[in-house]
Amino acid sequence: MATSDSSIAVDQSRSVAIASAQLLRQEMSRVLAEISAGSLSIIDVLTKNKSHEATNRLYLVKALESVVSIGKIKARRIMADLEITEKRRIESLSSQEREELLKSVKAFV
Repeated sequence: MATSDSSIAVDQSRSVAIASAQLLRQEMSRVLAEISAGSLSIIDVLTKNKSHEATNRLYLVKALESVVSIGKIKARRIMADLEITEKRRIESLSSQEREELLKSVKAFV
């Protein structure tokens, strides 16, 4: 049974998409590791990296949890106080939410 050109093209485009997603996940993991190590500040993540795709695609809760002085419980408490759901990504934060978040995070950093 012969494979058609269209199925080969679909397989190739799928492979490209999978490779792209893997690279994005690796970059996101690297960003979280840098936040955890202290070489990248959560304040920088929230203010300066608006064009960085890996940073923008991160869930806010994961980024906050990575900060050593915040941790899981405080991260969720901060987000609950600001009425930000745990499924929010950094890219979807409004400017007002970012400002309120920065005020809350500065107390811990």
